[in-house]
Amino acid sequence: MEPTPISLQPDALWTVLARDEGHWRMGVYRPDAAAPEDIDTLERHTCPELFIAVGGRVGLLLADETRERVIALHAGEALLVEDFHNGFRIDECAYFVVIERTSFTTHYRDRATGAITRTVQV
Repeated sequence: MEPTPISLQPDALWTVLARDEGHWRMGVYRPDAAAPEDIDTLERHTCPELFIAVGGRVGLLLADETRERVIALHAGEALLVEDFHNGFRIDECAYFVVIERTSFTTHYRDRATGAITRTVQV
């Protein structure tokens, strides 16, 4: 089979583009939020995720049990994330390439209250 290039241009919030089932998957994530203030839900997987900035500057709002912090990434920079998080676009055309396992559980947390609102197994 002849390899075919994959377009990395996001056409949705999250799209999985490649995977090695049982090991990893790679997708593009174009956050809806334009700033940390727009984020009301955080998520955390039961495994790390690698976020790679593409096409400009993007940010991640990270939170542990005691504090929040904002990290801005420029195109070509990457961050391994294990905390609760959600993304936002600093530059309109920017997005993330994300690499994660193919099997994990995601916990969603309300940013204002800290309460877990749902749990999803992938």
